[in-house]
Amino acid sequence: MNKFLSFCKKIGNKFLDIVFPLNTKCIFCNSEIVDFDKKPYCDDCEKYAFNKGAKCIKCDTRIKEENKICDNCKSHKRYFEKCFCPLNYEKAVRSSILSFKDSNAKYLAKNFAKIIFEYIKDENLQFDYITFVPSHKTSIKRRGYNPAKLLAEELALLFDKPCFELLQKVSQTKAQKNLNYNERAKNLENSMILTNAKLIKGKTLLLVDDVVTTCATANQCAKLLKNYAKKIYVTAVARNHLKTEKQN
Repeated sequence: MNKFLSFCKKIGNKFLDIVFPLNTKCIFCNSEIVDFDKKPYCDDCEKYAFNKGAKCIKCDTRIKEENKICDNCKSHKRYFEKCFCPLNYEKAVRSSILSFKDSNAKYLAKNFAKIIFEYIKDENLQFDYITFVPSHKTSIKRRGYNPAKLLAEELALLFDKPCFELLQKVSQTKAQKNLNYNERAKNLENSMILTNAKLIKGKTLLLVDDVVTTCATANQCAKLLKNYAKKIYVTAVARNHLKTEKQN
């Protein structure tokens, strides 16, 4: 049934692309581009958008070239194997993701998912299911959707894997923006529950989020999932690099 639904969605997406073409402008800065199907972003944005260079082997944040792992991953137990973030959360990329998250730009999910897919497809990740970071019902009511869920559903089509809602946000937490890692972790305690433990027993999962900063949210989700799952990989559209490794 999952494969049939995936096939129907693929056909539907193709039809929408033909009838309502969105493929004319850079998904970041909205400038006109020549070949959207080849890459949905302009040359100027491409110069800074992608997460390149020396990065932590665990959480994908920028580090000094002589290091392999960031201070944050050294200091805190990670319940996921590795995090993959193709873009840098800055400039026009940041604006585009904020539109996706809070301004009903749901159409961006498809192209963001393609960018994630291209970033990790050669990593030879072996996983059984895709899941996503949950949103509280209050946030979903305000937005009308969960951005991470939209990304996960698009990635499920690209990887041809089932996507399941495995976590539920049971309490509304305060905004994480101005909190450090320990404060974020504390803020998230007891805010989520695992809803289908039997399904994931012994399985490897790909956990999807929109943006990663300290990895506190992804880590809390992975901690719950890891009680039953074998391995957890994490991916997000963008990495919000903190100013120093110590802050991370």
